[in-house]
Amino acid sequence: MNNILSKRSVSKLEDIHPDLLQVVLRACELTSQPFQISEGRRTLERQKNLLKRGATRTLNSRHLTGHAIDLYATEEDGSGALWQFSLYCDIADAMFAAADELNVDLEWGGNWSSFRDGPHFQLCWQKYPAGSNPEFPNAQTQVDKQGVVLAAGCSGDLVTVLQQSLKKLNAGFLSIDGDFGPQTRLAVKRFQRQQGLAPDGIVGPQTRKALQRALQQ
Repeated sequence: MNNILSKRSVSKLEDIHPDLLQVVLRACELTSQPFQISEGRRTLERQKNLLKRGATRTLNSRHLTGHAIDLYATEEDGSGALWQFSLYCDIADAMFAAADELNVDLEWGGNWSSFRDGPHFQLCWQKYPAGSNPEFPNAQTQVDKQGVVLAAGCSGDLVTVLQQSLKKLNAGFLSIDGDFGPQTRLAVKRFQRQQGLAPDGIVGPQTRKALQRALQQ
């Protein structure tokens, strides 16, 4: 089946990373389940609104930097929106087949244990950090300026990377689980004290820069 994206869906692909775009276009050729695009890159304000509504668990979504998209399953003629999880498994099969073919590291929200998100696909953080999107090269700078921070209650890829960094720096024992809980907060505070920063347990631009410097030493 050759899935044809609507003009509205194509407009949602603006500013996403080219590798993710190529995966989507190839998946359109491989899929057995038609789909359209519901969202690509999003603003911080929208992310905050989604968090308030309980539609996300983080202010640090890969959507903010153009590294994630949300899809929705449709009828064969492209109409309607279907939400049975099994349909998203079919879409995931096509997306992963395309990613393997194109040598792209892809992650599916449907595989998440704590917040299963079938429509969500994103590029893996380790290979595709925030500043790696040539379509939106100043993404992380803009996100920082808008005040995105990591703090207790956050979850997702950025928290995982933070935990991995803290572990490398021996800032304290903690599990690498992508959830910013008490152990992670204590490790952040310990690192901040080591760097002469105010130990508030919150990772903003200053603490992030200190982490980058420490990791480069």
